Amino acid sequence: MIDRACISLGEKCNLKCSYCHFHNENNGKISGRPQEFSADELINIVSEINDYAISNDVCTFKIGIVGSGEPLLQYRKIVELITYVKNNNLNRLTFYTITNGTILNDRILNFFYEHRDFIKLCFSLDGYEELHNIGREKYHMVYNGIKMYESVFGEKPPINCTVHHETINKKNKLRSYLENESFKDVTFSRLFDSHDVNMTISEKEYKNLLSEFKGSQFDIRQLDEKNKKKYDCTMYGTLCGVGRTNIFITKKGIYPCGRFYGHEKYNYGSFDMSLNDLEVKMKKMKSLKDGECYFDKYLEVIN
Repeated sequence: MIDRACISLGEKCNLKCSYCHFHNENNGKISGRPQEFSADELINIVSEINDYAISNDVCTFKIGIVGSGEPLLQYRKIVELITYVKNNNLNRLTFYTITNGTILNDRILNFFYEHRDFIKLCFSLDGYEELHNIGREKYHMVYNGIKMYESVFGEKPPINCTVHHETINKKNKLRSYLENESFKDVTFSRLFDSHDVNMTISEKEYKNLLSEFKGSQFDIRQLDEKNKKKYDCTMYGTLCGVGRTNIFITKKGIYPCGRFYGHEKYNYGSFDMSLNDLEVKMKKMKSLKDGECYFDKYLEVIN
Protein backbone atom coordinates (compact mmCIF):
# COMPACT_ATOMS: atom_id res chain seq x y z
CA MET A 1 0.00 0.00 0.00
CA ILE A 2 1.38 3.41 -0.93
CA ASP A 3 1.64 5.57 2.17
CA ARG A 4 4.35 8.11 1.38
CA ALA A 5 5.28 10.40 -1.49
CA CYS A 6 7.80 13.10 -2.26
CA ILE A 7 6.66 15.94 -4.49
CA SER A 8 9.31 17.92 -6.34
CA LEU A 9 7.87 21.42 -6.77
CA GLY A 10 10.42 22.44 -9.37
CA GLU A 11 14.06 22.42 -10.38
CA LYS A 12 15.00 25.92 -9.22
CA CYS A 13 17.71 26.12 -6.58
CA ASN A 14 19.81 29.02 -5.33
CA LEU A 15 22.78 26.80 -4.44
CA LYS A 16 25.01 24.38 -6.33
CA CYS A 17 25.92 21.80 -3.72
CA SER A 18 28.75 19.64 -5.00
CA TYR A 19 27.13 16.27 -4.28
CA CYS A 20 23.59 17.06 -5.41
CA HIS A 21 22.78 14.34 -7.95
CA PHE A 22 19.87 16.35 -9.37
CA HIS A 23 21.98 19.31 -10.44
CA ASN A 24 25.26 17.59 -11.29
CA GLU A 25 23.58 15.59 -14.01
CA ASN A 26 21.15 16.48 -16.77
CA ASN A 27 18.67 13.87 -15.55
CA GLY A 28 16.59 14.22 -18.66
CA LYS A 29 15.79 17.90 -18.15
CA ILE A 30 14.33 19.63 -21.18
CA SER A 31 15.86 22.99 -21.99
CA GLY A 32 13.35 25.83 -22.07
CA ARG A 33 10.61 23.79 -20.38
CA PRO A 34 10.70 24.36 -16.61
CA GLN A 35 9.67 21.28 -14.67
CA GLU A 36 7.48 23.13 -12.17
CA PHE A 37 4.05 22.45 -10.74
CA SER A 38 1.35 25.08 -10.49
CA ALA A 39 -0.51 25.46 -7.20
CA ASP A 40 -3.64 23.98 -8.82
CA GLU A 41 -1.70 20.90 -9.95
CA LEU A 42 -0.34 20.41 -6.44
CA ILE A 43 -3.83 20.66 -4.98
CA ASN A 44 -5.11 18.09 -7.49
CA ILE A 45 -2.24 15.73 -6.61
CA VAL A 46 -2.85 15.84 -2.85
CA SER A 47 -6.61 15.57 -3.34
CA GLU A 48 -6.05 12.36 -5.31
CA ILE A 49 -3.73 11.12 -2.57
CA ASN A 50 -6.29 11.90 0.12
CA ASP A 51 -9.03 10.07 -1.82
CA TYR A 52 -6.67 7.09 -2.20
CA ALA A 53 -5.90 7.15 1.52
CA ILE A 54 -9.60 7.13 2.40
CA SER A 55 -10.55 4.36 -0.05
CA ASN A 56 -7.62 2.18 1.05
CA ASP A 57 -7.90 2.95 4.77
CA VAL A 58 -4.45 4.56 4.99
CA CYS A 59 -4.66 6.45 8.28
CA THR A 60 -1.60 8.63 7.68
CA PHE A 61 -0.09 9.40 4.29
CA LYS A 62 3.26 11.18 4.60
CA ILE A 63 4.13 13.74 1.90
CA GLY A 64 7.53 15.37 1.55
CA ILE A 65 7.72 18.66 -0.33
CA VAL A 66 11.26 17.92 -1.46
CA GLY A 67 13.08 17.09 -4.65
CA SER A 68 15.37 18.63 -7.21
CA GLY A 69 15.14 22.27 -6.08
CA GLU A 70 14.90 24.51 -3.01
CA PRO A 71 11.25 24.23 -1.88
CA LEU A 72 11.07 27.71 -0.36
CA LEU A 73 11.70 29.26 -3.77
CA GLN A 74 8.15 27.99 -4.35
CA TYR A 75 6.89 29.32 -1.01
CA ARG A 76 3.64 30.81 -2.34
CA LYS A 77 2.64 27.44 -3.78
CA ILE A 78 3.31 25.77 -0.43
CA VAL A 79 1.07 28.37 1.24
CA GLU A 80 -1.76 27.68 -1.22
CA LEU A 81 -1.36 23.94 -0.83
CA ILE A 82 -1.32 23.85 2.97
CA THR A 83 -4.15 26.38 3.19
CA TYR A 84 -6.25 24.14 0.92
CA VAL A 85 -5.39 21.06 3.00
CA LYS A 86 -6.33 22.88 6.20
CA ASN A 87 -9.57 24.39 4.88
CA ASN A 88 -10.76 21.12 3.35
CA ASN A 89 -9.89 18.88 6.30
CA LEU A 90 -7.57 16.54 4.39
CA ASN A 91 -6.58 15.16 7.75
CA ARG A 92 -5.06 11.90 6.56
CA LEU A 93 -2.15 13.83 5.05
CA THR A 94 0.97 14.94 6.91
CA PHE A 95 3.61 17.15 5.28
CA TYR A 96 7.25 18.05 5.73
CA THR A 97 9.74 20.02 3.70
CA ILE A 98 13.52 20.37 3.82
CA THR A 99 15.11 23.75 3.15
CA ASN A 100 18.73 24.78 2.70
CA GLY A 101 17.88 27.58 5.13
CA THR A 102 19.32 30.48 3.14
CA ILE A 103 16.20 32.41 2.10
CA LEU A 104 14.11 32.49 5.27
CA ASN A 105 12.36 35.60 6.54
CA ASP A 106 9.85 36.42 9.29
CA ARG A 107 6.85 35.96 6.98
CA ILE A 108 7.91 32.46 5.93
CA LEU A 109 8.79 31.37 9.46
CA ASN A 110 5.55 32.71 10.93
CA PHE A 111 3.56 30.75 8.35
CA PHE A 112 5.34 27.51 9.23
CA TYR A 113 4.91 28.18 12.93
CA GLU A 114 1.19 28.87 12.57
CA HIS A 115 0.79 25.70 10.46
CA ARG A 116 3.20 23.49 12.41
CA ASP A 117 0.43 20.89 12.92
CA PHE A 118 0.17 20.53 9.14
CA ILE A 119 3.75 20.79 7.84
CA LYS A 120 7.14 20.25 9.45
CA LEU A 121 10.05 22.48 8.42
CA CYS A 122 13.45 20.77 8.40
CA PHE A 123 16.94 22.01 7.50
CA SER A 124 19.81 20.51 5.55
CA LEU A 125 22.86 20.87 7.80
CA ASP A 126 25.86 18.60 7.56
CA GLY A 127 27.59 19.85 10.71
CA TYR A 128 30.02 22.60 11.62
CA GLU A 129 31.23 25.04 8.98
CA GLU A 130 34.15 23.12 7.46
CA LEU A 131 32.22 19.86 7.34
CA HIS A 132 29.01 21.39 6.01
CA ASN A 133 30.77 23.28 3.22
CA ILE A 134 32.49 20.17 1.86
CA GLY A 135 29.35 19.06 0.06
CA ARG A 136 27.03 22.02 0.53
CA GLU A 137 27.39 25.81 0.57
CA LYS A 138 27.01 28.96 2.65
CA TYR A 139 27.15 27.58 6.18
CA HIS A 140 26.80 31.01 7.78
CA MET A 141 23.58 31.75 5.89
CA VAL A 142 22.21 28.34 6.86
CA TYR A 143 23.18 28.87 10.50
CA ASN A 144 21.55 32.29 10.50
CA GLY A 145 18.34 30.68 9.16
CA ILE A 146 18.47 28.13 11.96
CA LYS A 147 18.80 30.90 14.56
CA MET A 148 15.81 32.67 13.01
CA TYR A 149 13.80 29.45 13.24
CA GLU A 150 14.82 29.05 16.87
CA SER A 151 13.68 32.58 17.72
CA VAL A 152 10.19 31.80 16.37
CA PHE A 153 9.74 28.15 17.42
CA GLY A 154 11.65 28.31 20.69
CA GLU A 155 13.77 25.28 19.81
CA LYS A 156 16.25 24.05 17.24
CA PRO A 157 14.77 22.74 13.98
CA PRO A 158 14.93 19.13 12.82
CA ILE A 159 17.99 18.68 10.63
CA ASN A 160 18.98 16.31 7.85
CA CYS A 161 22.70 15.55 8.00
CA THR A 162 24.27 13.87 4.97
CA VAL A 163 26.93 11.33 5.94
CA HIS A 164 29.95 11.04 3.65
CA HIS A 165 33.58 10.00 4.00
CA GLU A 166 34.67 13.11 5.87
CA THR A 167 31.72 12.79 8.25
CA ILE A 168 33.10 9.42 9.30
CA ASN A 169 36.58 10.87 9.78
CA LYS A 170 35.28 13.80 11.83
CA LYS A 171 32.49 12.00 13.71
CA ASN A 172 33.68 13.04 17.19
CA LYS A 173 33.89 16.69 16.25
CA LEU A 174 30.48 16.44 14.57
CA ARG A 175 28.91 14.96 17.69
CA SER A 176 30.40 17.67 19.88
CA TYR A 177 29.08 20.33 17.53
CA LEU A 178 25.55 18.90 17.51
CA GLU A 179 25.57 18.56 21.30
CA ASN A 180 26.96 22.05 21.92
CA GLU A 181 24.36 23.55 19.56
CA SER A 182 21.55 21.63 21.33
CA PHE A 183 20.17 19.90 18.26
CA LYS A 184 17.80 17.07 19.09
CA ASP A 185 15.90 15.84 16.02
CA VAL A 186 18.60 14.57 13.63
CA THR A 187 18.25 12.42 10.52
CA PHE A 188 21.49 10.98 9.16
CA SER A 189 21.28 10.16 5.45
CA ARG A 190 23.96 8.10 3.73
CA LEU A 191 25.58 9.61 0.64
CA PHE A 192 24.94 7.27 -2.28
CA ASP A 193 25.47 9.25 -5.43
CA SER A 194 28.42 11.55 -5.92
CA HIS A 195 30.74 12.38 -8.77
CA ASP A 196 33.53 12.03 -6.24
CA VAL A 197 33.29 8.34 -5.39
CA ASN A 198 35.73 8.86 -2.54
CA MET A 199 32.99 10.75 -0.72
CA THR A 200 30.48 7.89 -0.71
CA ILE A 201 30.40 5.40 2.16
CA SER A 202 29.38 1.79 2.60
CA GLU A 203 26.37 0.54 4.52
CA LYS A 204 28.72 -0.84 7.17
CA GLU A 205 30.44 2.53 7.66
CA TYR A 206 27.06 4.21 7.88
CA LYS A 207 25.73 1.80 10.49
CA ASN A 208 28.92 2.09 12.51
CA LEU A 209 28.42 5.85 12.64
CA LEU A 210 24.83 5.42 13.80
CA SER A 211 25.98 3.11 16.57
CA GLU A 212 28.15 5.94 17.89
CA PHE A 213 24.97 7.90 18.64
CA LYS A 214 23.11 5.22 20.57
CA GLY A 215 22.13 6.49 23.99
CA SER A 216 22.78 10.10 23.00
CA GLN A 217 20.57 13.16 23.50
CA PHE A 218 19.43 12.96 19.88
CA ASP A 219 16.16 11.62 18.50
CA ILE A 220 17.44 9.69 15.49
CA ARG A 221 14.84 7.99 13.31
CA GLN A 222 17.19 5.20 12.29
CA LEU A 223 17.73 4.18 15.93
CA ASP A 224 14.03 4.06 16.75
CA GLU A 225 13.05 0.40 17.12
CA LYS A 226 9.58 1.17 15.73
CA ASN A 227 11.18 2.08 12.40
CA LYS A 228 13.26 -1.06 11.94
CA LYS A 229 10.62 -2.78 9.79
CA LYS A 230 9.15 0.29 8.11
CA TYR A 231 9.51 0.63 4.36
CA ASP A 232 11.09 3.95 3.48
CA CYS A 233 14.64 4.22 2.13
CA THR A 234 17.94 2.51 2.86
CA MET A 235 19.58 5.93 2.66
CA TYR A 236 17.92 6.57 6.01
CA GLY A 237 18.74 3.17 7.42
CA THR A 238 15.34 1.54 6.89
CA LEU A 239 13.89 -0.84 4.31
CA CYS A 240 13.60 0.17 0.66
CA GLY A 241 10.03 1.16 -0.23
CA VAL A 242 10.46 1.04 -4.02
CA GLY A 243 7.60 -0.93 -5.52
CA ARG A 244 5.87 -1.08 -2.15
CA THR A 245 5.11 2.15 -0.31
CA ASN A 246 7.03 5.06 -1.87
CA ILE A 247 6.65 7.30 -4.90
CA PHE A 248 8.48 10.39 -6.20
CA ILE A 249 6.19 12.82 -8.04
CA THR A 250 7.59 15.31 -10.54
CA LYS A 251 6.21 17.32 -13.42
CA LYS A 252 7.87 14.81 -15.76
CA GLY A 253 6.04 11.90 -14.14
CA ILE A 254 6.11 9.57 -11.17
CA TYR A 255 9.26 7.61 -10.33
CA PRO A 256 9.97 4.84 -7.77
CA CYS A 257 12.15 7.27 -5.78
CA GLY A 258 14.26 10.39 -6.30
CA ARG A 259 17.32 8.43 -7.42
CA PHE A 260 15.44 7.31 -10.55
CA TYR A 261 14.65 10.86 -11.68
CA GLY A 262 15.57 11.24 -15.35
CA HIS A 263 15.76 7.49 -16.00
CA GLU A 264 12.63 7.28 -18.14
CA LYS A 265 12.55 3.50 -18.20
CA TYR A 266 11.40 3.81 -14.60
CA ASN A 267 8.83 6.56 -15.13
CA TYR A 268 5.50 5.02 -14.05
CA GLY A 269 3.41 7.60 -15.90
CA SER A 270 1.83 11.05 -15.70
CA PHE A 271 1.98 12.90 -12.38
CA ASP A 272 -1.84 13.04 -12.27
CA MET A 273 -2.43 9.33 -12.87
CA SER A 274 -4.70 7.42 -10.50
CA LEU A 275 -2.81 5.96 -7.56
CA ASN A 276 -4.83 2.77 -7.89
CA ASP A 277 -3.52 2.43 -11.47
CA LEU A 278 -0.05 3.31 -10.23
CA GLU A 279 -0.25 0.56 -7.63
CA VAL A 280 -0.73 -2.01 -10.40
CA LYS A 281 2.46 -0.82 -12.13
CA MET A 282 4.39 -0.85 -8.86
CA LYS A 283 3.56 -4.50 -8.33
CA LYS A 284 5.57 -5.33 -11.46
CA MET A 285 8.80 -4.16 -9.78
CA LYS A 286 11.28 -6.90 -8.89
CA SER A 287 11.61 -8.30 -5.39
CA LEU A 288 14.14 -7.20 -2.77
CA LYS A 289 15.60 -8.65 0.38
CA ASP A 290 15.57 -6.62 3.57
CA GLY A 291 18.32 -4.02 3.52
CA GLU A 292 18.76 -4.00 -0.26
CA CYS A 293 18.34 -0.82 -2.32
CA TYR A 294 16.37 -1.30 -5.55
CA PHE A 295 18.38 1.33 -7.44
CA ASP A 296 21.72 -0.24 -6.50
CA LYS A 297 20.59 -3.76 -7.27
CA TYR A 298 18.67 -3.40 -10.52
CA LEU A 299 19.19 -0.10 -12.28
CA GLU A 300 20.64 -0.37 -15.74
CA VAL A 301 22.81 2.67 -16.43
CA ILE A 302 21.21 4.81 -19.11
CA ASN A 303 23.52 7.15 -20.96
